[in-house]
Amino acid sequence: MRHVESMGVSSLWVVTMFHFLPALAMLPLILSIPNTSREDWMRASIAGLLVGAGFVFYALGLIVSSVTKTVVLFYMTPIWSTIFAYFVINERVGLARWLAIFGGISGCALVMDLNSQAIHFNQADLLGLFSGIFWALGSVTVRRFNKTNFLHVTFLQYLFGGFMAFGAVLYIGNPTPTVDAFLRAVPIAFLTSALIFLPTALLVFRIMQYVSPWLVVILMLSEVLVAALSSWLFLQEALTLSQWAGVLAILGTGVFVGLTEKAAKS
Repeated sequence: MRHVESMGVSSLWVVTMFHFLPALAMLPLILSIPNTSREDWMRASIAGLLVGAGFVFYALGLIVSSVTKTVVLFYMTPIWSTIFAYFVINERVGLARWLAIFGGISGCALVMDLNSQAIHFNQADLLGLFSGIFWALGSVTVRRFNKTNFLHVTFLQYLFGGFMAFGAVLYIGNPTPTVDAFLRAVPIAFLTSALIFLPTALLVFRIMQYVSPWLVVILMLSEVLVAALSSWLFLQEALTLSQWAGVLAILGTGVFVGLTEKAAKS
């Protein structure tokens, strides 16, 4: 996405392209699915709209607010997922779950180097908060209607997200890319969004139908972990002692979640 931006496409246009292009790639598959009921489309639309809003708020937060605070606020999602799941799908909340949530969010805050000087929040930081809330609502909806076709949910998430990102482009006034820059960027953006992001989204939405929403987000903390470790390995960005502690906290949370879930099922 940063490479596409460097080709002369402004950041919000990149977000818009990375939503519309996967939706375009999925369109032939969606049209080939027979006998889709109106009820299925309605449920998929609700879930797709909520998750799409979460993704767009997240992308906007990364652009107009602090990256650190946006990521940490987004990864408060397990808290919202746990609360919403309790009321919507009657999931029980035990001590092990709260320990996992606390460990995961603490590790995320350490890796992102959130400190006392970065705790001041402004209105733009609400984007990170809203991204987590809407993602949690969407994931609980997917879990609640777990018979809904996950292909429809994924397609509509990209489609609605694309329209919301385009609306943000018009509202904020990001410069329109030149025709030359657009034509050079589209092939790379299409291959990346269709071969990397789309399969990931399909996998996540499929898993959401079988696994508790809070657990999905806890395991998604690997995003922060991989970002920190890859920047250390490939970009020679040094990690502080507190960041390494955060890495260990995230890894420990993953192991703890795996063991407690296995014990709960046995």
